[in-house]
Amino acid sequence: MRLRTIPDIQPLYILPKDPVTKDVLIPCFQSATSVDCMMGFFSSEILVSLAPGLASFIDCSDESLRLIISPLLRTEDREAIELGTTSVEDIARESLEDFIVTENAIAQHTLKCLSWMLRHGRVEIKIALMKDALFHPKVWLFREGNDVIAAHGSSNMTYAGIEKNIEQVSISKSWEDTNQSYITEKFCDQFRQLWTNYDETCTVIPIPRAIEENLLKTYNSDIPPTEAELHTLYEEQTGSIDESSASYNYDKLSRPPFAIPSYLRYEDGPFEHQGKAIKAWCEAGYHGILEMATGSGKTITAMICAHRLYNVEKPLLIVVAAPYIPLIQQWCDEILSFRLKAVNLTEANGAKGRALELNKLKRRLRNGSSDVEVVVVTHRTLCNSGFKTELEKYDCKTLLIADEVHNLGSEGFITDPPDFFDYRLGLSATPIRQYDEVGTEQLFSFFGPIVFQFTLEEAIGRCLVEYEYYVHPVELTEDEMEKWYELTERIGKNAWRQEEDPNDEYLMKLLRDRRALLENAENKIAVLENVLTQREDFDRLCHTLIYTSDKAPQQLKDVNALLNKHGVLFHQLTHEETPDRKKTAQIIQSFQEGTLRILTAKRVLDEGINIPQIEKAFILASTTVERQWVQRRGRLLRTCSKTGKTHSEIHDFMALPPDLDNLDTRARALIESELKRIQAFAYLAKNFGRPDGPLSHIDQLVKALYT
Repeated sequence: MRLRTIPDIQPLYILPKDPVTKDVLIPCFQSATSVDCMMGFFSSEILVSLAPGLASFIDCSDESLRLIISPLLRTEDREAIELGTTSVEDIARESLEDFIVTENAIAQHTLKCLSWMLRHGRVEIKIALMKDALFHPKVWLFREGNDVIAAHGSSNMTYAGIEKNIEQVSISKSWEDTNQSYITEKFCDQFRQLWTNYDETCTVIPIPRAIEENLLKTYNSDIPPTEAELHTLYEEQTGSIDESSASYNYDKLSRPPFAIPSYLRYEDGPFEHQGKAIKAWCEAGYHGILEMATGSGKTITAMICAHRLYNVEKPLLIVVAAPYIPLIQQWCDEILSFRLKAVNLTEANGAKGRALELNKLKRRLRNGSSDVEVVVVTHRTLCNSGFKTELEKYDCKTLLIADEVHNLGSEGFITDPPDFFDYRLGLSATPIRQYDEVGTEQLFSFFGPIVFQFTLEEAIGRCLVEYEYYVHPVELTEDEMEKWYELTERIGKNAWRQEEDPNDEYLMKLLRDRRALLENAENKIAVLENVLTQREDFDRLCHTLIYTSDKAPQQLKDVNALLNKHGVLFHQLTHEETPDRKKTAQIIQSFQEGTLRILTAKRVLDEGINIPQIEKAFILASTTVERQWVQRRGRLLRTCSKTGKTHSEIHDFMALPPDLDNLDTRARALIESELKRIQAFAYLAKNFGRPDGPLSHIDQLVKALYT
């Protein structure tokens, strides 16, 4: 049974007469792959009621049951927890090694079962401490894949809380509607912040440390204390609740240490290139650029690099710069797994808000309450003079991590680079700026040279999946061909301008107009519809991207109209959507889950955004910039265990003259520009030489050019 198929779950339960345990908790334990709970009070007696579901969860799930609770425990529960967290050598009174967890064993031996689960990592408990308040949530979170059921209300995780007291429990399902999705997402985010100790209102520590530092409190009645009784209890055991809080060093617990996640394997296996990249950057004096294929783990590599630097330089300020807001959010999420909470300055209120946030970090680094802080900004903010002025005030060591570093070769960065950074790390699959040697040289001058390379060819078959590449010729209309000839002639007459100014605006506009003509060729929509009709079943399309031109809006509108015509669930994801973080997250999540089956896009998905579920791409428009080709392929080739992805498909729509048998010199230039891209994509395709593969098209174009 799956979470979505559990029958007869009601939106509200009034306890004890409504059977929330039988209808919700037990079947959710039996169906969920992970369970998280935030509870004011916990008692092992509840395990008796949950035994059928809990036994199934322990038997079938690889995840542990995670609990965040207050420090108030019954004496016997505290002893059972201490037994489960004590080293094996210290256990003399009772062996847990031969204990077998079954429904009957849980019901009959609750305390021993609790100890066993702690001993074997099947339950993890953390204690929530508050200086002048109580930790009082009552939330159960059951997850299976992207589906979440939240049970929340007034009922504690105690036997009386679910079997005896008059309580209310509401049920929210993430897939039901927008409101329930918001509720489950909010609870999951709150649990994540608490579990990683990033909720500033509360300090959360693992149970072994709480035992070691004598932070647990006990009560002897069967019913948990009321709020008034709780304050009295604290006063009896510690003198006063404020004194208890003051006597404990909360700053010491304010955040866990910067650490590399234990599950990462980066020195051998499919991602051993990450270890080599880290070593190369460190040996280069913590300067340099890592040229790594899209999808090969640049973010993780960079954070491990930062950790290596942190081990030798404290305090340390890390500034991460990325080009787009969705990419910035991905950085923040990835950084969280390293036990650091990044300050996302795109959420600050203007220059004053950024300065305020930066001053907070500066104080923490100066007064010693923190020895590492992370700030994530856009490339534009990195170039902002006010931002640079604030950073220059820091008196600690600083590291700049620049994602998609090739974008910083533009004039805004290189004319006034932030030279105050002590250490510098650039990341890109394509650090060399095509057609811009000067910008490339200045980037290398600032960041240092390329110290490590890991190409797409090396990555495919190791950390990226293979791909099949299909070419779809699109003939220009007679009018479009005439316009091509006209623009080509004007470009030829004005070529002299490039010698005086490589970025001459008039010549650049002519080149853009000619490229836009190819990208927006009228027949592309008809060919796309034909391809989707013949090769695909519109009803089966899923996890698919359609790239359109960013040089004119009509093509995107036409593609959207085509998908509407065939009743396909899709959403566009462009610069119009991405400023709204919540909307962007919802679009991407719906696409990952398969609710939205197609994303239509322009350039926003070219760099950085990680959606490993993508399996197919239909590319209606490509620029002449090779960097875009490399990044688009890498975007598609990420592995995805959730969908069982084995390979990807790329469909490329190639603009051609209407008559290949009668070409003049100008038309040959058109074919050459398209052929260069096709050869680049075809080279690594697994279907290169098949009858429906790209080789036949390459042969046809080569024949047209040279015979």
